[in-house]
Amino acid sequence: MAAPSPTDSSPSPSHHAEPPPHTDVSHLFVPRVKAIRRFTRKARQLTHSSLQQYHTWSGNRLPYHEYVHRLVLAGWDNLKELDTYMMTDIEDEDLVISVLDITDSLEPVQQPDIRTRAELGQFLDEDNRGGVRVRLFMAEQQGSLASGVMEELGRTLGLDPRFFQWSIRGKRGVAPLSPSQRHRAPFTSIAFGVPAEKTPSKTDAEYFKVTIYIHRDEADGWTGILIFNSHKKITLSSRTLIRPPSYGSSIPDPSAQGEKTFRELYIESFEHLDLSHVIQSPFYAIHHILRLNCYCWSMIIANIRDADRRVNGISDTSVGHVEEIKRTLSVVKRGGSLSWQGRDDEKASECRESLVEDFQHLVEQTELLWQTREKMAAIQDQKSAARKTTLVNSFTYIFAPITIMTGIYGMNISQVTGSSSNPNIWQFFAAVAAMNVVIVLVFALSSWVHVKHTHGRAAGWREIFGSAVGNVNVKNGKA
Repeated sequence: MAAPSPTDSSPSPSHHAEPPPHTDVSHLFVPRVKAIRRFTRKARQLTHSSLQQYHTWSGNRLPYHEYVHRLVLAGWDNLKELDTYMMTDIEDEDLVISVLDITDSLEPVQQPDIRTRAELGQFLDEDNRGGVRVRLFMAEQQGSLASGVMEELGRTLGLDPRFFQWSIRGKRGVAPLSPSQRHRAPFTSIAFGVPAEKTPSKTDAEYFKVTIYIHRDEADGWTGILIFNSHKKITLSSRTLIRPPSYGSSIPDPSAQGEKTFRELYIESFEHLDLSHVIQSPFYAIHHILRLNCYCWSMIIANIRDADRRVNGISDTSVGHVEEIKRTLSVVKRGGSLSWQGRDDEKASECRESLVEDFQHLVEQTELLWQTREKMAAIQDQKSAARKTTLVNSFTYIFAPITIMTGIYGMNISQVTGSSSNPNIWQFFAAVAAMNVVIVLVFALSSWVHVKHTHGRAAGWREIFGSAVGNVNVKNGKA
């Protein structure tokens, strides 16, 4: 039987054998050293592989991201945040992109919803635009749009990167843009305020925005991209935004009830549009979003007014409504953007005029509400100050007699000390009366000098002495 090799033998857990003297023990450390070398070599390989993958990725950006990155290097510093954002592709699990086509025959065709970047890229790469005059992409997600979706839309449609910067940062993300540049950009945004349903206060609101980009096609048509950065739902029918049929005319079938997202409401609103004008005017195509925006802001203002009426004062609420409503009003007056085609379309002009009227009325009502609240706040401050003054006066009425009696009995007068060498009490009151007369005369003289110097006339005695005793409403000698 062969003797076991030194590497096969292992000491007992409870007894550690001491090596005999003058014995070579280097073989006991060989396996451990080899294991450490293997671990170090593997870690070095993994680190090198990771760095190589990073450099490979950063050196081979996707086409649209590479375009954004080169713009940043060329000096467009306002796109730095977008460049950084596109380095990380985080897909939104709740991403929904609806595609609605308007064909040459004026038929609306809704494509199957897209939920991933891969599906979007496949759809955009297909040659499926034949016979389609208008195509609308309506992306809905919570928060900012995934960078992969930006990549697919940007590279396929050649979109202005400021649009995506705007969508992730708002107006702060596109500065510095002059008003003329901002008004002529192919994109705009609409801020929404919706009454919050999950809070105890009815005046609370939830905020989100809809960013809109209109891309004019080479053919006689256009493509629209709408980004809804919220999954907020509301119980509302799109028919609420239009005029009901007259009495005696046919009434449409009942519509689906229940909560709907704003993307779903917008798609539903196309059954009330004249599609021939949709092809001509992007503003006409999106005007129902603006009507929905006005409706939601009106609900918030009405809730605040009702809450103030219930508490007979000022309820707790947020601020900043007027600014957002005024911004949307300016968007309406421009017809969306000055670069959009069809702004002079007949239907578009009618819609713009009615929306301007609605939003101007909403601005007036909102400003009137805040002015009323400011006046109510001032009245409440006055009432609070009056209550405090009354409380102080009450304490004065209580302690004044005590103070007077303490002062009298603390004086060295003959009636208290019994000594005839001390003054009498009537001398004290006479001195106080004389001092008061002197003070009134000084104030009267000062008032006469002031009127003479300021108005160049001699003041009447009633006006002088009225001013001296504190009656500031006395004028021209009349009380």
